[in-house]
Amino acid sequence: MRDRAYIATFLAAWLLSAAGLADQPKLATSFAQKRLTVGDTFIVTLRLEAPNDARIAGPLADSLGPFMVVGQKQKTRAGRGRNEHFYDLKLAGFQTGSFALPRFVFIVSQGDKIDTLRSDTLKAVVSSVLPDKMQDIHDLKPAEALPNHWLWLIPAALLALAGLAWLGYRLWLRYRRYREQLLAPLPPWDEALKALESLPVAEWLDKGLAKRYYYTLSEITKRYVERRFGFPALEQTTTEISQNLKASKAPHRDGFISFLSRADMVKYAKIVPPRQEMEQAVEKVRELVNKTIPQPPPDEASPGRSAGR
Repeated sequence: MRDRAYIATFLAAWLLSAAGLADQPKLATSFAQKRLTVGDTFIVTLRLEAPNDARIAGPLADSLGPFMVVGQKQKTRAGRGRNEHFYDLKLAGFQTGSFALPRFVFIVSQGDKIDTLRSDTLKAVVSSVLPDKMQDIHDLKPAEALPNHWLWLIPAALLALAGLAWLGYRLWLRYRRYREQLLAPLPPWDEALKALESLPVAEWLDKGLAKRYYYTLSEITKRYVERRFGFPALEQTTTEISQNLKASKAPHRDGFISFLSRADMVKYAKIVPPRQEMEQAVEKVRELVNKTIPQPPPDEASPGRSAGR
């Protein structure tokens, strides 16, 4: 009887564990390997599987390296209890060699639970537009003295040069078109202010989700600090962030440290601040971001100074 009870307990625990793993969001990356040349576009597909009621933020990329994102399409396939989200990212490479594709990040929140998913590391090879046997474009040889009856070669050479010039012009137009289509990432301050604006502050506080609120707010703050001051704040503790802010002499570092320390108390010590303090927390972060936006250099010419003096 004891053995049967032990086996039943073990099976029940195993089933609960399997059910918990099934509820976790999953991210898969696929990329159709093919021969690429400079400027060619290709598709990277990110397949994100998450519960129906989950909120998804992304894809985000800290660095694109030699690649550029020139387009994005998204579609969702509804399922029983879980949805499949497909993100088709159109990329192009503008440097030859073998490179790792950019890693894209998703933040998936469901209730009090927040998961950070990163795409797989895949490699792509970008080749030159020159033929395989041609390593470089050779300089033109000096002109040779030709007999008068060979003067027909001069128009032919001019025609060849015109063809090369036309080909170079077409390549330049192609490069400029892709540069114009480039989706440049937002500056750190614009990205942070946009994320703060989208926070459902009143909804979360009315539902008593203080821990979720402070966790998301601290993640936005750490990401801004990382991009603005140039160190991996998302992977560091508040103590390590404080040391890096002081070492880099970052402006308003005491304000960032004070907020992150208070957020840790809510996340880990289960402290619930007063409602007014929680409502003002997002405004405090917004104020810190606005105060640390780099200012353009002052105009060298003093206003009101006479030009002919």
